Amino acid sequence: MQHTRTRTETVTETALVTCDRCGREMVPNAQDCKHQERIAIRFRAGYSSVFGDGNLVEADLCQHCVKEVLEPWLRVTVDDPFEPKHRPKEKPNGAYQEYQLRDVAAVEDPLKK
Repeated sequence: MQHTRTRTETVTETALVTCDRCGREMVPNAQDCKHQERIAIRFRAGYSSVFGDGNLVEADLCQHCVKEVLEPWLRVTVDDPFEPKHRPKEKPNGAYQEYQLRDVAAVEDPLKK
């Protein structure tokens, strides 16, 4: 006997992003990588902000506009992301919250130290 059922799926797709300054289109998964290099600004303005108390501030900027507008203040450092210093550590070097210390002490062998 064959049974059928109806299934509803919700799929979230990243849509085309347009630079708010120059209008350049940035397409996800395109070979030019413009979408990966964009800067998305989104924050809630605080009390007495120049943007107004509690207002939502948003902007999508392409890498070219970020460079044109902010270059005098940007610090660009040659840095290889594949160097060992950027690899994640196995576990934190003893940086625990007080409530975590009990669990860590219970698991770690004191003779190892």
